[in-house]
Amino acid sequence: MQKILLQILIIFFIGGTTVMAEQKDKVIYDFTKEQDFEEWQVINDTVMGGISQSRMEKCGKGLVCFTGTVSLENSGGFCSASSLPAMTYDLSSFEGIKIRLKGDGKKYKATLKNDTSFNGFVYQFEFKTEAGKWIDLNAPFNKFKPVFMGVFQKDAAKLDNGKIKSFGFIISDKQAGEFRLEIDNIKAY
Repeated sequence: MQKILLQILIIFFIGGTTVMAEQKDKVIYDFTKEQDFEEWQVINDTVMGGISQSRMEKCGKGLVCFTGTVSLENSGGFCSASSLPAMTYDLSSFEGIKIRLKGDGKKYKATLKNDTSFNGFVYQFEFKTEAGKWIDLNAPFNKFKPVFMGVFQKDAAKLDNGKIKSFGFIISDKQAGEFRLEIDNIKAY
């Protein structure tokens, strides 16, 4: 069933000829438009007394960089960047998100939100980067885990990929020091 959602094949019969077309990826952010970049904000552990710092900034044509320094001082230890809830994305006909990115060898989490209130769940998909290497990360919607205030919520509702309000990234898990994640695009697949 998942393979069917990944590549929906439509068959047209035209004069006895069979033509197959497959579903295209849907571009969500390609960071070539100023608006794509402006819709992002950073939230760090400073909201709870920590001293970590980060920024989301342009770092080339169609590229943004999520960079900063994670500090474990004052019970801190995370930096995050997420899109502002400009609209709701109905991605119910897609299997997941695909992100073209280049990292520094550290672990990150892609994040999605259905509810953008402060008390809402964040759905996270953990991945490891390879230092200096571009990768196309496939993050299936059914692999995103519900988290509240950094703690996995076993009994929470599953991610509703028909009502995505925010996309983002977080670095945590006691990974102190500088970090750099370059993002080329985010698509639904």
